[in-house]
Amino acid sequence: MAATIRISVPGTLRYRPIAVRAVAEAARLVSASSPRDPKNPTVDPLAHDIRHPFDTAVVSAFMEIFNNIAIHAYQRKGGGTIEIEITPSKDAIVIEVKDDGRPFDIDDVAPLPTELDEETLPEGGMGIHIAKTMLDEMTYAPGPPNLWRLCKRLPATLVAVGRS
Repeated sequence: MAATIRISVPGTLRYRPIAVRAVAEAARLVSASSPRDPKNPTVDPLAHDIRHPFDTAVVSAFMEIFNNIAIHAYQRKGGGTIEIEITPSKDAIVIEVKDDGRPFDIDDVAPLPTELDEETLPEGGMGIHIAKTMLDEMTYAPGPPNLWRLCKRLPATLVAVGRS
């Protein structure tokens, strides 16, 4: 299955739904071949909503990174492009996202407080933490071009059970 899907969109939030749809459908190519949840066996893998935890994690992480690019790298001004390469395989998805916006030092992202509650939860700056939590691997190389690499694998139990 390892064909690469490429899409290029303007670097504004207005085009996020198009990019998200492409990522969601590619994630579904991976998750649709895994066994369905026995509690909900009637889930249609071609349905237009996201019901598989793998798809949810991939899309959530991707949306956070897309938001960071549009809001911070392109400073909500647009004027740039976001290049996306999606490579689904039988048991994983790799998404590379390139932009020519303002780079940053990922090591400068504030760590999460050790105990989170309404008082200590930061108002912003959570996107990278959310994405990192949802993925198996996430890297960022400042540019130009800036390059994000996102990787999510199906749990080994789903891969083993889903393949005969």
